[in-house]
Amino acid sequence: MVYWSCVIKRGFIFISLVYFCNWFAFSLRECQQSDFHYEYTECDKFGGRWRVAVPDVGTCTGGKPPAPVRGRDCSFSCPPGTFLHLQSQNCQSCPAGTYSLGGGIRYDDFLNLPKGFRIVNEISSAVSIQTSLIDSNDKVGNFDDPSFSCNGTGWQIRGGTLTYIPSPCLSTLLYNVKLVRPGFVRYKYIYPDSGVFLSFHVQNEQCLSVNDNTLSKHTFPPTTTDTNWNEEEVSLSSGPILLSWKAMVLHGQHRPIVIKSIEIRGVAYTQECTLCPNGTFSVANSGVCQPCQPGTYSNAGASSCSQCDKLSEYSGPKAAKCQLRPPCTVRDYYAVHSACDHAKKATINYRWSEPKICRSDLAGAVQLPESQLNVKCPPCNPGTFLRGGRCRICPKNYFSSGNEECQLCPANTQPDYEYSFIWWNELPENVTSTCQTLEGNTCDGSENWLPLGDRISTSHSRRDDVYLSLILEVAGFRSTANNDAQTPVGVVTFVFQTQCIGDCAFFFVEIPQSVGRPTIIGDWNGTVSKRSFSYQVHRPERTVFQWIFVRSQLSTEERMQNRDVSFDEASLYVINVTNTINGGASRCLLCPVHQNTKECLPCPPGHFIVNESGSCAPCPAGTFLNTSNNVGPEACISCGPNLQSRQGVECVANCKLQFDDKQYDLSPLNGVYEAKSLEIFSRDGSRYFHLFNVSICGAVKATCKDTVDQLNPNSAPIPILHSDVCKVTVLPREADTLFANPLSIGDRLVGISSSPRFDQLTIAENVIEQWHFPQTFFLYKSFSVSRSCANGYYAILTFRCDPASNSSKISLPSTCPDGTCDGCLYQVVITSRFACPICSAEDYKEIVGECVHNLQTIHRIPAKHCILIGQDHTESTVVSCQSISVQVQLIIAVATAVIVFLCITVLLIRKKNQKLQYKYMKLVQSASGKDAELPGAESCALTEDEDDTASASDRILFVHGKGKSRTSGWLTLDRKSTTENGYESTALTAASD
Repeated sequence: MVYWSCVIKRGFIFISLVYFCNWFAFSLRECQQSDFHYEYTECDKFGGRWRVAVPDVGTCTGGKPPAPVRGRDCSFSCPPGTFLHLQSQNCQSCPAGTYSLGGGIRYDDFLNLPKGFRIVNEISSAVSIQTSLIDSNDKVGNFDDPSFSCNGTGWQIRGGTLTYIPSPCLSTLLYNVKLVRPGFVRYKYIYPDSGVFLSFHVQNEQCLSVNDNTLSKHTFPPTTTDTNWNEEEVSLSSGPILLSWKAMVLHGQHRPIVIKSIEIRGVAYTQECTLCPNGTFSVANSGVCQPCQPGTYSNAGASSCSQCDKLSEYSGPKAAKCQLRPPCTVRDYYAVHSACDHAKKATINYRWSEPKICRSDLAGAVQLPESQLNVKCPPCNPGTFLRGGRCRICPKNYFSSGNEECQLCPANTQPDYEYSFIWWNELPENVTSTCQTLEGNTCDGSENWLPLGDRISTSHSRRDDVYLSLILEVAGFRSTANNDAQTPVGVVTFVFQTQCIGDCAFFFVEIPQSVGRPTIIGDWNGTVSKRSFSYQVHRPERTVFQWIFVRSQLSTEERMQNRDVSFDEASLYVINVTNTINGGASRCLLCPVHQNTKECLPCPPGHFIVNESGSCAPCPAGTFLNTSNNVGPEACISCGPNLQSRQGVECVANCKLQFDDKQYDLSPLNGVYEAKSLEIFSRDGSRYFHLFNVSICGAVKATCKDTVDQLNPNSAPIPILHSDVCKVTVLPREADTLFANPLSIGDRLVGISSSPRFDQLTIAENVIEQWHFPQTFFLYKSFSVSRSCANGYYAILTFRCDPASNSSKISLPSTCPDGTCDGCLYQVVITSRFACPICSAEDYKEIVGECVHNLQTIHRIPAKHCILIGQDHTESTVVSCQSISVQVQLIIAVATAVIVFLCITVLLIRKKNQKLQYKYMKLVQSASGKDAELPGAESCALTEDEDDTASASDRILFVHGKGKSRTSGWLTLDRKSTTENGYESTALTAASD
């Protein structure tokens, strides 16, 4: 019954629904011509489609729709600024306040992830293996969670942009689109860190990568600075397309990647125009919206920008509304120093920061201070002098402390050129400042670096979309050796401070001429107390240094709280660049002089200048010259442990080493080797790995090169990297192999040790693998710098002894399969029999053979932990010997000695018994008769005058009888005649019972 009850209920519900639908359909009115709108069908095999009339859902039913009409060709699209009107099938202009790309799509305001986009995060195989080998208490790079969760990292929506948050996970941004005709994709991005892996791929409908010559140039976008936007445009063919941006970082802390806009052309028609977003406007027939200028604003769909009230309101570029002008404060004006007069007096004038935003007519507002007259001028910077009211660099061969006129260097001396900026009355020579918006445009007004006497500071602007750059160009550095010198050619030191209300950023950037692209040496975020920073320069070429300040980026909520970015400020107090080929000199140094011309001559490589005489002297053995300061014996620096000086220029290893009385000879390993890391695969099958090139035992330098940037014809040529140890990312492809992001991790050999402990660095025990034979460690230091590695890059070559190996093998440690566990210390392992110590006399064991025919063989066998180099000491030696072995001879000798001892003992005992027998018989003989009473015995011993002569005359013999009674002790006398001495011999026999 229950079953049939359920069936009946369900049937009733179904019938009710059918009845309701029929009733609703019949209750709708009949569709009229105005109720229909037109749509295109899918493209057929002929490349065409039909235009059909479709009624609006839920408004009507039935009716007489217009007959289908053959539509436009599938490859047709309208030009920018127009849209396709399906009723007439003609292109019509977009009204004002809207725009259209025609056959294109543009995304430039990512409030959420648009339709068609998706993000895929996955943990790469190399990271999975590596993290499984790391202890739970350890950290890889700056990622605290050893499980490497992808949550909160990868591609995300941040501040209206697509932002990649650095992560050990491989994060892919995907977008599917169908192009009806050939087009292109154009995207604008910031990619400031080459340590992050970024690649762009195009796949067809079979999910196969499209790798033609055009796309290959754009597979790896070039890097940018943190503030410069770059734009890439990639041509696309028609058909379904999958676009993907892949990014990943294995180690360390890196800067985010930001994609600001993506535009795709070649898509199908658009039926309507898009409203312009807030802060923009457009006129009729526009393909793009124009931003509103400062002082104006607009809402979405505006045909023009509205003017803010000039007295009480202001706005920045692309503003959606006007802001009230605040009262002026001391941060809204700055001081300007005039030129110094002949009396070294100047005038200080004050100016409002432009564009002026504050109001000085409000209550509580500060007023512009009056000018200060006859202000004493501070001294000029070292190496400069006052000329025409300005500080100028001294002429060649002159020097000055900054307080007096320039003076000619004395004979036998030369100026010590440098750039030393202590006083900031004006921008020094060779120093410029710029201000740009994040859009790449030049700032309006005076938003720049401002000299303030004891410092140079950024202007107090209320705009947060600008960055300020202070630029110093150095023509080059002096070097007394070649470019491969192991010491820096110069040092850059500066003292700075930042004060911010949010996450402002301050960068120090180097741009060497040979590299042609910026390298971020250091960066700081937020408020930073006054501190000093030094950087060693190793390239003597022309170099540009930049100090860049970016104000805090406020969120919408922070803007609503009226937080003021004008409080963000960066200040530089001191900048000093040493050992330059030009600039100013504050002192003169002794130098060797040419005898004829009296001009200074450079010392030969490896020689320093003697303080007293100015002559050149070679560095002592075991030292090398500091190329940035070659004056005095202190300019010679001691080589590291187990290194030898090569003519005072550099410290090298001859690969013949000695540790704890053990000799090593690594010279057979001389050469350049390659070590390959684990291959990293993504979900679509693409792969890459790291290749380590290593030069061992004085061989030619290892080389690493970048072939990715060479695909871009507009990029500057990148020189080939030469060093002892370098790393490069390898990207295998079907047609060829690309090399990207070369990095030198071993420019200078620091030392050699039998344990992983050095003065500069101590390697953790869990990083170095245990080995049952001796190991030798070579420590290298890189000239390259990194923001995430405070002490720079290091590389360790571990030479492992394996006496049983027939060939040498180079590999990466299993604890760090990618060659590093923290991104700063790299390891390469060389396993070889030549890494074993050379066998010495103490390492041999002698084995003595048997003696055969008076000849014996002695074998000398080396220990397992050492190898034989040169003469073979395993030969056998034959010596003479006896047939009976030593052991047998020893046994015989011992047995003979025992027998002789026993015999002597028996003889001694027998002689003693004879004496006792004689004494007893003499006592018996003295008795008077057989039955007579025997006298008492006085003594059994012989007196001093008695002689034991009884044995020669009379002998008494005892014959033991069988009786055991007391009467058996009677003796029987048996006389026996002798003819020798005339005496008689009597034998006594015991009587029987």
